[in-house]
Amino acid sequence: MNDRYIVDSNVFIQGKNFHYHFAFCEGFWDWVQEGYENGLIFSTAKVRAELLAGKADDEAKKWAESMPAGFFLDDAGDEAVMREYGACMKWAAADTHYQPAALDRFAESRRADAFLLAYARAYGHVLVTQELSQPEKRKEVPIPDAARRIGKIKTVTIYELLKAHAKATFAFKS
Repeated sequence: MNDRYIVDSNVFIQGKNFHYHFAFCEGFWDWVQEGYENGLIFSTAKVRAELLAGKADDEAKKWAESMPAGFFLDDAGDEAVMREYGACMKWAAADTHYQPAALDRFAESRRADAFLLAYARAYGHVLVTQELSQPEKRKEVPIPDAARRIGKIKTVTIYELLKAHAKATFAFKS
């Protein structure tokens, strides 16, 4: 499997709060870094900004601060990403399924979702998110549903990524 992955902030936030808490699962965080070192797992500057907005003692914030600069890829400063971001915003402006407030939240420039979708579409990365498809939902724009509607974007959950690239001990496998 030669896919490259771009990871949503909810994977890190939910991970540190629940499944991969730093108190008992540092292996997950090491695995993410090893995936980066193998050139497969990345995130974006907007995700980094969301993580850095946490409290001073937040472990995900500390982790984001300690990650190599290349892990968090430029999004808003990347011309190809911004072209695709424009396509995402064009879709959002024309969509009639979601409530206007949901589309307004989706379009907020400080939020990572649309930038993640744009990055994935621009470079063919698979977008890793904990959000699940909920086609009937109207008050929020789930990433998998936006990806399907925008087109040319594959999404997976962290569990699917772990199945593909983790040993039972969270050691990285290529």
